[in-house]
Amino acid sequence: MKVNSTILVADGDSAMRTVIRDILSGKGYRVKTVSGLDEALAAMADGETGLAFLAYDLEDGEGNTLRRAAAGAPLPVPVVLVVDASLDDPVAAARECGALTYLKKPVDRSRLLMAAGQGLAAGELAARLAARESDLARMRAFLRGVADCGDGSFFVLDAKGVVVECGGRIGELPGADAESAPGRPYLSLLSESTAELHEGILERARLTGEPARIEEHRGGVVAETVARPVAEGGVLAGYVVARRDITARRRSEAGLAENEERYRNVFEGADWAVLILDRESGLIAAANKAAARALGYERDELPGVAVEDLAARPESLLGGLERGVERISLCHLRRKDGSSFPVEISLSYYICSGREMAILYALDVSRRKVVEEALREGARLYRAVVEDQTELICRYGPDGKLTFVNGAYARFFGDDEDEVVGNDCFVHFASMDRWRLAEWLGRADPSEPVLDCEVRQLRADGEMRWIQWTSRAVLDERRSVVEVQAVGRDVTERKDAERALDAATQEKEQYRLNLIATLKSIPDAIMTVDSDLVIVASNNAAADLFAFDRQRMRGRRLEDVVTGEGNPCVGVLKQVLATRKAVRGYEIELETPTLGERMVEINCSPLVGRERHAGAVLVVRDVSRVADLEKKLQQRHGFRGLVGRSVAMQDVYELLGQLSSLESIVLITGESGTGKELVAEALHYGGVRAGKSLIKVNCSALSENLLESELFGHVKGAFTGAVRDKVGRIQAAQGGTLFLDEIGDISPLIQLKLLRFLEGKEYERVGDARTLSADVRIIAATNVDLREAVRQGRFREDLYYRLNVMPVHLPPLRERPEDIPLLVEHFLNIFSDQFGKSFDAVSEEVMDLFMGYRWPGNVRELRHALEHACILSPGKSVTLKHIRKDLVEQAYAQHAYPQREPSRPVASISPAGPLRRKPGQKDVLAVLAECGGNKVRAARRLGIHRATLYRKLKAWGVDG
Repeated sequence: MKVNSTILVADGDSAMRTVIRDILSGKGYRVKTVSGLDEALAAMADGETGLAFLAYDLEDGEGNTLRRAAAGAPLPVPVVLVVDASLDDPVAAARECGALTYLKKPVDRSRLLMAAGQGLAAGELAARLAARESDLARMRAFLRGVADCGDGSFFVLDAKGVVVECGGRIGELPGADAESAPGRPYLSLLSESTAELHEGILERARLTGEPARIEEHRGGVVAETVARPVAEGGVLAGYVVARRDITARRRSEAGLAENEERYRNVFEGADWAVLILDRESGLIAAANKAAARALGYERDELPGVAVEDLAARPESLLGGLERGVERISLCHLRRKDGSSFPVEISLSYYICSGREMAILYALDVSRRKVVEEALREGARLYRAVVEDQTELICRYGPDGKLTFVNGAYARFFGDDEDEVVGNDCFVHFASMDRWRLAEWLGRADPSEPVLDCEVRQLRADGEMRWIQWTSRAVLDERRSVVEVQAVGRDVTERKDAERALDAATQEKEQYRLNLIATLKSIPDAIMTVDSDLVIVASNNAAADLFAFDRQRMRGRRLEDVVTGEGNPCVGVLKQVLATRKAVRGYEIELETPTLGERMVEINCSPLVGRERHAGAVLVVRDVSRVADLEKKLQQRHGFRGLVGRSVAMQDVYELLGQLSSLESIVLITGESGTGKELVAEALHYGGVRAGKSLIKVNCSALSENLLESELFGHVKGAFTGAVRDKVGRIQAAQGGTLFLDEIGDISPLIQLKLLRFLEGKEYERVGDARTLSADVRIIAATNVDLREAVRQGRFREDLYYRLNVMPVHLPPLRERPEDIPLLVEHFLNIFSDQFGKSFDAVSEEVMDLFMGYRWPGNVRELRHALEHACILSPGKSVTLKHIRKDLVEQAYAQHAYPQREPSRPVASISPAGPLRRKPGQKDVLAVLAECGGNKVRAARRLGIHRATLYRKLKAWGVDG
């Protein structure tokens, strides 16, 4: 029943009809009014009415009342009864008429609208229930019809295994038929041995929630039974058991495997070069050994090569493929080394998985070309050559009488070469083939001088063979046939190969189904869309990722499945569809409905159909764990060229990560040698200006005049020696970054000019009145306390505040001694490559010395000290004797080391810092206990390298 919003109002009182109509029309309902019962019944039956307001006293022309009409048959649409206020029992009246409810006159507006809404809803619900009951009945009929048309049987069981429905070939089971089986336990229909097996698969299906199957082999018959559990609301509702005879299928599978093996043997053993091509793209799908050998390729190099790249003149070959010709008498193929050779090509065509394919058989006819050349030299040389050919060669006149045969021809038909001349050549052909030859001879001319045909002929040993005859007419000056030269080739093996290829078509379809199953098992989410972003296919992982039923995804628009504003999957697919270029390795955070925020890698490739862009394939891989590991690895080792894993450096890395993508001015402070220039490089190359220039200026190395000219540039004649215009560093850094090192040493004049540039991004070159502008990010660095310089009047306060927008302070090396081992390892790797030596580590004494030294020159001093030591060291380990003596003496002087053998330095223990004497076993174990067994923290507290701590613990027999 079609549910509509048209409402019928039937009442003999026209005023009442008008009131009800106006109220309902005002709410947007379509209203139809009638005055009599017969008109009302006709309107309700027309299929356009969804609800009727009927007056209780409604009558037709013959005096029939609404009560009588309702008693005869249920009214076709929901009814609201309109009664007079004086009616004693309106409820009983509504029940007698089959009405949903009643309204008393005068009609209350709110009750009227409420009744209209409820009535239409009730009608819609009733229509849906009726439709579902109809669908259920139809599906049951379909199910029975499908089962009856097949070669098997089915049983629908309830949760206790009792048959609810059955169909198909039920009679195969003893004591069972379609009438008596319903209501009986399923297992009671089976023999005792069969019942045990079927009880097992029912139990397995119940426990796993997945279909369970068995195969029964009895009396040469193979039967497959599948038990599929049916759940409703997560609770087992019953089973569907399907049983069918698969004996023929098993035999077909065995035959298919045998045919495949036979095809492979024929394909690989053929002497002809055989190529399997995609006709649309012209790409090679497969090739046999003979093809690889003839073309000079490795076997695995040919698949994917365009066939036009193998043809010396590809027009002939491509044109033949396009027209679907079966033979190209002469074509030149190009080998991998560039040389070419003539071939005769035979082509056959088939369709696989909806794609047109071609099998190309290429016969190297280089020897035949030699024969043709020999023919021009004389008949004697011609005969000497053709006698060595394996093809069947003959010549005959227009009357069909043989004038020449070679030895292969005579041997094939069991004739003598000399005696057969003069005989009818058509005697070995079937009647239809003789007719074709005669018909061609009658019309042969320069436009059609060649006839190709494949015929079955009886060899002398009694075996039927397929022979491909190529007959070429020799014409005189009047274009009349004077002679025909025919060459026959035994193509029986090729025909067998074609049959084997046809037999393998079904197997390829199975391969396609296996590929679909493989895609379903891949953990990456895979989704294919067409050019309109409508989902064509998806796997289970995609359904899980987007929390959507996979069966409902196909045919829906991507935006309906992938929720969230700005979802990157939608953006990537739109980009690929627009540009037709693949997106590879795009990593981004994705908010998923079930897993929350995940780091994913998105790969997307376009799909190109035969005539147009067909869509795209999206692959989404969850790389959250890899991203977390990379983040941890970065935290452990460093950040964009900076090395260190201390807490202080981690804070610096976090700040640099926030500043990289911004355009704010950054002021880098820290002692000399702490790596301020590396920080500037990290900020530049990690930001949006990474593709532009990073210009560096050492402000302390230039005088005021030179620095002004260097920064802002000058024009010709601006001062003595200014013989040409000079581009300033600001102009050179356009679009990029300008790094001002030692900013605290610039003069007041330069400070003023620099302040003006920072405020408005405008400047003037020296000697030029024009104002120029520049888009440059400023990064400044200093080892001077600018706040103190401002207090002393050496640095402008306004410039200081302009530069100090986002300060980054680099801690000195003495405040992060835990980074020394990592820095040592980093520099040893650099010097190993630089000096061509292999440095594994520094000795325990050197590491202890480094950990205790205060490093006034910071990281730069550590690098130079290690560079000096690596120059002196022959390799492997750097020991104390390779360290500069002045550094060793300073280290001993700082910590009052006693002057003793360098290999055994000593120090004292300070609770607030590393050990100042060589720690003993008691000291080490005490510190290790305080650090909760953390060896890295313990080594830091002890002031020794972590490797030293491990060696000590191993020597003491302590495993930590």
